[in-house]
Amino acid sequence: LSGPPVVDLERRIATIAAGTKLAAIGEPLWDAGFSLRNQGDVDVQSIAGLIATGVHGTGRELRSISDSVVDATIVTADGSVVVAADEPDVLEAARLNLGALGVVTDVTLALEPAYHLHERHWRAPVPEIMAELDALVAATRHFEFFWYPVDDMAYAKALHPHVGPPDPLDDRPGEYVDRSYRVFPSLRNDKHTEMEYSVPAAAGPECFGRIRQLMQRDFADVVWPAEYRTVASDSGWISPARDRPTVTISVHQGVDQPHEPFFRAAEAVFADYDGRPHWGKRHYLSAATLADLHGDGWQRFWQVQQRLDPTGRFVNQHLAALRPR
Repeated sequence: LSGPPVVDLERRIATIAAGTKLAAIGEPLWDAGFSLRNQGDVDVQSIAGLIATGVHGTGRELRSISDSVVDATIVTADGSVVVAADEPDVLEAARLNLGALGVVTDVTLALEPAYHLHERHWRAPVPEIMAELDALVAATRHFEFFWYPVDDMAYAKALHPHVGPPDPLDDRPGEYVDRSYRVFPSLRNDKHTEMEYSVPAAAGPECFGRIRQLMQRDFADVVWPAEYRTVASDSGWISPARDRPTVTISVHQGVDQPHEPFFRAAEAVFADYDGRPHWGKRHYLSAATLADLHGDGWQRFWQVQQRLDPTGRFVNQHLAALRPR
């Protein structure tokens, strides 16, 4: 289930086979005159996987990729073909679906006119970054930083739309310009596992400070960084950014290293800020806790899921523990 996107020039949308990798669509969309509104810094996932787990990038005015979904085709357990846009509740559930509705065969995304991005990256002490954080977030369309406990430094990255293609003046140390789909992704060659929580934006700096303190005090052997990003409020039923401007904070550990004690301790910090977990990363929450965190959206999502998949064919062991009885 992969292939080039089918672009509707007039409606500014593209229908993409569900197994197509994000890395494969940037160039054909560009050739048609379009780009995605936002991406994360990894582009090896499938389109269906991206929306199933609510993958996002960074930017205080930018929502997750799921928010760009305007349609999807789903084959349910009994072989029925469902066009999500025909039923508003199905479309809402399909935008972030946990793989639990059926087999998604294609996804239709809203597009933007093609644009270049200017990237600037630099290294600075954490107190300096935190003191300027509001200004840094406001200054560009995309801002994020990684904090590395090994040297206690922040590695910041800011991306902003650039008028026209690059010129020699753009090629400065720590800066460059290229097509958006080339600038967004970064190489992630070291295998790791990850936990990410979304907290209210106003609480982001304090929550990050506590995660930094936790790692320095109790988990000094963890050498992997913590990541800080922003996401705009949205209306997705089980979206981590539902109804609130959001900061996402991620912690990591190598796949060959123990992660659970560290992640559980970090999760306890996130819980103090009503943190909601990223659906594609680790968490240890119960169905009851998730229901509280997501409010009426939790029940609404599962009502659609149970209507499309009443026998639970698409509910794996993990989701079975979360699905309302």
